[in-house]
Amino acid sequence: MRAPFLFFFVQLITFVLVLSLFSGVSAQQASIQGIVSDRTNSQPLFGANVILTSSEDELLRIGAAVEGDGFYRIGNISPGVWYLRISFIGYTAYQDTLTFSPGENKAINAELSMDDTLLGELVVARITGATRSIEGAQRITPAEIRRVPSPAAGDLSSYIQTLPGVVTTGDRGGQVFIRGGSPSENMVLIDGALIYQPTHIVGFFSPIPSNVIAGADFYAGGFSPKYTGRISSVLDVQLRHGDRYNTSGSLSVSPFAAEVFAEGPIETGTSSWIFSARNSFIDRTSSWYPIERQPLQFQSQFIKTSFIQDETRCSGMLLHTLDSGQMDFDFDEKIRWRNIVVGARCVALPQDSGTLLTTNINVSSFSNSVGNIKPYGFESSAMRVNIDVELRQHAGNIRFDYGIFSRLKYLNYSLGENYVGFNSASATQFVAGGHVQATLPAGNRLNFQPGVGFSYNGAFGGSIEPRLRYSWRPFGRETEEFSGSAGLYLQPITGVSDIRDVSSVFVAWMSAPLSTSQLQSFHTTVGWQQQFPFGLTWSVETYYKRMSNIAIPVWNTLTEFTTELALANGYVYGSDLRLEFNRGRFYSLIGYGYNWTLYESAQDHFTVWFGEPLQEFHPPHDRRHQVNVLASVDAGKYTAGVRWQLGSGMPFTRPLGFDDVLDFRQRLPDVNRERGTRRVIIDRPYEGRLPSVHRLDVSVERTFRIASNGSNLNFQAGVINTYDQRNIFYYDVYTDRRIDQLSFAPYLTIKLEVK
Repeated sequence: MRAPFLFFFVQLITFVLVLSLFSGVSAQQASIQGIVSDRTNSQPLFGANVILTSSEDELLRIGAAVEGDGFYRIGNISPGVWYLRISFIGYTAYQDTLTFSPGENKAINAELSMDDTLLGELVVARITGATRSIEGAQRITPAEIRRVPSPAAGDLSSYIQTLPGVVTTGDRGGQVFIRGGSPSENMVLIDGALIYQPTHIVGFFSPIPSNVIAGADFYAGGFSPKYTGRISSVLDVQLRHGDRYNTSGSLSVSPFAAEVFAEGPIETGTSSWIFSARNSFIDRTSSWYPIERQPLQFQSQFIKTSFIQDETRCSGMLLHTLDSGQMDFDFDEKIRWRNIVVGARCVALPQDSGTLLTTNINVSSFSNSVGNIKPYGFESSAMRVNIDVELRQHAGNIRFDYGIFSRLKYLNYSLGENYVGFNSASATQFVAGGHVQATLPAGNRLNFQPGVGFSYNGAFGGSIEPRLRYSWRPFGRETEEFSGSAGLYLQPITGVSDIRDVSSVFVAWMSAPLSTSQLQSFHTTVGWQQQFPFGLTWSVETYYKRMSNIAIPVWNTLTEFTTELALANGYVYGSDLRLEFNRGRFYSLIGYGYNWTLYESAQDHFTVWFGEPLQEFHPPHDRRHQVNVLASVDAGKYTAGVRWQLGSGMPFTRPLGFDDVLDFRQRLPDVNRERGTRRVIIDRPYEGRLPSVHRLDVSVERTFRIASNGSNLNFQAGVINTYDQRNIFYYDVYTDRRIDQLSFAPYLTIKLEVK
């Protein structure tokens, strides 16, 4: 263990030296920076406008837009008197008169108060919504989440599924595949802390409470070196703080789940708390519908405390989730999983420093198991302890983002005697590393973001992950932008699941197996986005991925979960097209995704069965075409939402026939009396295609004010699978059975808000 700690010590010294260098350079520039947030709950006001107007020439203006973490910065300010105005739709503007001396750095934090009389104010803002990509990330707001019809009255999990390139195998299991990657290759962060399983067993619900989300950044690929340890995608969720001045709460009930929410001050004006809990009903209420029983259960609890000062915002949070149920309702084999996430986070902007400092300390734990009786069941667990420090500084027009991290990971799995003998193993990994990224403007139209992630892993040694993003505004307007990315991504651990069985959501977490190399992926993306004055925006992005060292189960004709693994290489290309209209009370989004995913693997059994050792196949999450249509309208007292989705059929392996296998290893069997073990004779892997799936969900909502203090009673009526389409979940080749997704299911959600 001496080498990792020595490497980390050298990193720390280098980090301090670079920090000192950048501090000296930035001190030569006159600038202003700060954090803009909501006065009541300190939620960052993403997209707020910060404008400086010269006192000598009112036509001379310079400005910036507030970023996702609430931070803004304006550099290259000439000495003199300037008028500062910070504004955001629906809020009272902040105004001040400032005098700048040569080389002075000012830190101005602004808390804006909401003003309902300003909600109709017309503002010209940057492109936002599902078509807008900022530095490679799609920014997701709470308003956008609420547009999706769902029993949860808006849920992050339901919203993510409306995006092109995002594939789910069905409405249960919580498995999300993004641009050809597997669920274990996705990274989901909540306030900087990793959550291993970010969806509930019922796919409409996320364990991250939607009413505590301040915003989220979604990277389907090509993400920055700030994010290391995953090779497919990143969803970075920022949670809001509780109300520092007033106590309020809500209670909602639907046939699927009940949820309670509350928030309030600890010490008025300086600290707050927020709490949310959810528990499912679907296992008990499914008998109300003309459908088969749904033996699915989930629950989650979340609490966060926040402490706010002029220059510092610190918070601590705890999230616990528990899911259990049967993927195949005809078999009494129950899957269970549990998440526990504990974290502390501080964001600081020290006076006159010009440095935005973010520190995260968190612990993430995950466990899952299948079966009720040991030693015939199997289980796996993973835990990560993480400490990271991130800084943002400017030197003139150049922005630097850099940081360091230390992570300790513990992985364990155990498979029962009923599955290829008894297999168990555990591993511990220590990883230390960091990242550096620069944002380099080349004139007013071209922008480059080169960066590199670097780390030392006790199991794999040192590694470097170079990455690049770029953008070009050919006409000099912010509403039209060409962008792209390229980069190398590494993953030292892997979650192995039985890809032969779509209903299997059990994941065995382990170190990257069978190779001295980590999972590896190369991404490249190219895209265009454009906004028109009348509320119409559109974007298109094409992508290519090359993956290696993917662990997959060795192909076998017997129904066994096995840790006997083979390596595969993956190749992915595709394109996402989005068309969005947002004007007045009407919103609509049409998304189309094309994806082509191919795995290539060499296995000894392939030679016996097919005459050649190397086989190419499309994995079971290779959905070639996907269409999503989302629309909502605010018609006075009523709000209506519609979502329609269409997905082409996914691959499956066709059965050719059945036979019985007798075991001659222990004794000579009696062939007249013993039938042996039933075996399926199968075709080449994944040569068949399941039928296409499509579904229409609708909802209508109305809110009644029941008290003068703002307390409300909200009713949402909706239907899942409105025209009762029979959509397949998976086909069991071993029993020749078809298992379907949820059929026609109406619901009524009642929500009481008390203030």
